[in-house]
Amino acid sequence: MSLSNLNEEEKNVLIQLSYFDLPGDLTGLSVKEIWEEAMLVPNNGGEARRIRLEEYFTSDSYQNSRLAEVTLQGYQNNNPMMGGESESGFVGYAWGDKTGNKAAVYRGSEDPTNWNHLKTDWGSNVSAGIGNEIKQQKEANHFYEEFVKSAAGERLIVGHSKGGNLASYVFVNNLTENPKGYVVNGAPLFWPSLTQEQQEALKSNRFDFIVYEGDFVHDLGYAPYVDKTVAINKDDYDDPFYPHYETSVDFVNGSFAKSQDGSIHLSNNINTEVIKFTIVYGVNEVREAYKAAAAMTNGALMVIHAAWKGIQERAALVIDSCITFVEGLRDVSVNAISHLRNFFDSVLNFTRISLNRRVGAAGGASFPVEPYLHVNLQRLTYYAERLQAIKRKTNSLNGRIDDLYFEAGFFGLDNVLKADLLTTFNGTINQNITYLNTVKGLLLATESILANKARGVQ
Repeated sequence: MSLSNLNEEEKNVLIQLSYFDLPGDLTGLSVKEIWEEAMLVPNNGGEARRIRLEEYFTSDSYQNSRLAEVTLQGYQNNNPMMGGESESGFVGYAWGDKTGNKAAVYRGSEDPTNWNHLKTDWGSNVSAGIGNEIKQQKEANHFYEEFVKSAAGERLIVGHSKGGNLASYVFVNNLTENPKGYVVNGAPLFWPSLTQEQQEALKSNRFDFIVYEGDFVHDLGYAPYVDKTVAINKDDYDDPFYPHYETSVDFVNGSFAKSQDGSIHLSNNINTEVIKFTIVYGVNEVREAYKAAAAMTNGALMVIHAAWKGIQERAALVIDSCITFVEGLRDVSVNAISHLRNFFDSVLNFTRISLNRRVGAAGGASFPVEPYLHVNLQRLTYYAERLQAIKRKTNSLNGRIDDLYFEAGFFGLDNVLKADLLTTFNGTINQNITYLNTVKGLLLATESILANKARGVQ
């Protein structure tokens, strides 16, 4: 009964493994053997997963786990250049145990900090988010039918992020087989498009929807069926997507180290707004509704990314451009535009709350005592002047990028913001210039005080 009784950590291990590309047909190998083969592929799976899985497979946790007797039953990788049946980006793993239980595990977004992956993954996520059936969902269902549906025992469907959307889709479309579902930080299905039976199934004890505290991906849809919220293992992080990663939590004896039932996230300030906007506020034609939903969802991601990097004025430009784009759609009411502004206020508020979790690492004023300290004040001045010259150049570049926001059109904004984020060090330059000048001033003042005291002693 190994697959039917996996604990939280064991399911997390299967999710982590789903992000590794396999070098060939490895059907029949154990979970650990699959990991060992995947590790031979350079730059595979991501450093955080490689470290976490190394710790797991070399510990007693694996030797005594239910995964020890689980083997690979099927694998499909439709990423570009991977030789799959398509280039949709779908990746699925099928696992089985000795008693006839089987599981399908679906990969999510490859790397949400990579702008190209984020753009590609969320292009189809937006379509799925307003109820359209996407290619990856069809492929995920076909994968389930090929490798899992015929199981003699229980059936388990697992996914993270976009893989969570796929797992949810497969789960609600195969209820007659009575499968179990397990999703972590999933992109939710379009709730109004589900039948009452499907909605009730997602709320039942056969489907677990787990979210990590601080994750905003699941908040870009509507999921009134969150079963558990898990505390992440860092309060201070530089990546706004950190709470979204499946590796951002810890386990104790196979269970989450710290969690509580239900959702403790913000009230649905974000997660109901796309649905409300496209259905209630006057954007009723299907194609126009899709455009509005795409603008809101992708705009929200860009605003979060820009605000997190400390470029508030860029976030404001994205918001203004998004609103201008939606205003140009057919049959959009004044009330809808007002509501859209409130939506982005919610996004910014969400980001501010998330940013407050970060603990300043630069606090304190304790320095090691050195027997002799020599500082070349002229070099400090030189460095400050060099940075001023760089600042002038980046100011000019940022001004040209600002102009592009209004020329690219909304669906070109992702590339503009990508370029914009590459120049975010301009704010750091200001901090460094201030730091150098302040240090110089303090050293001069301290030197003067010490010289006066020395003369007094003489």
